[in-house]
Amino acid sequence: MKKRFLVFLFLILVLSVFIVIAHGEEEAYMLDHSELYPISQLQAVSYGTLVFGILIVTILLFNKKMNETAKKTAYILIAVSIGLTTLYLILTTLHLNIISITKGPVHWHADYELLVCGKEIKLIEPKGFSNKQGTDLMHAHNDNRIHVEGVLLDRKAASLGAFFYAIGGSLSSDGIIVPTDNGLASFHEGDKCNERPAKLYVFVNGNLIENPRDYVISPYEKVPPGDMIKIVFTEKPTEEINPNIG
Repeated sequence: MKKRFLVFLFLILVLSVFIVIAHGEEEAYMLDHSELYPISQLQAVSYGTLVFGILIVTILLFNKKMNETAKKTAYILIAVSIGLTTLYLILTTLHLNIISITKGPVHWHADYELLVCGKEIKLIEPKGFSNKQGTDLMHAHNDNRIHVEGVLLDRKAASLGAFFYAIGGSLSSDGIIVPTDNGLASFHEGDKCNERPAKLYVFVNGNLIENPRDYVISPYEKVPPGDMIKIVFTEKPTEEINPNIG
């Protein structure tokens, strides 16, 4: 019974590794909080899992040869490794919530549409267990919806620029780079649509905005009232563009 319980706990710790994998790498957007602490949550879980695994293997292999004192010591070390790992995760999570600009995690959404030369561009299909395009904090699920889910230390982490960085692209006032199933698609002012020079336009709730990279999405879970964002690269003048999604 004890062996089954130990194996179950080991599997839980291994699963925790996948739960805390959530990091972009752009310091300017504060998508990765790991540098705030001596070790990241992922590292803490990894070390705890390693110690836990070694102790389990030791008990399973040498259980019959271990005296009661050795067994008790091993079980105490298991409890300590689990306790310290759990405590570290709790304390770092609490600290992040305290120093966050919203004093806790957020769950915001914004719908978007991306049109280039009149054709809709889709992001690369999400891969892996997470089914996400981007990071835990800023991502999409192949649903034309921006998801901001987690702790914000800087409002820029909820910007359009942060979203496109998180998914592996970029956004500026005069161009956009988007990861697609056919590789990175790059469109910049002066590139042609229908043999004519084209330009990038970004509309939020029907209104043309400047500096789209710095635009921070509205703090709402539902859309509407959450933002509806239309990104258009076209040769047409503004007055000929439908600024609304759909």
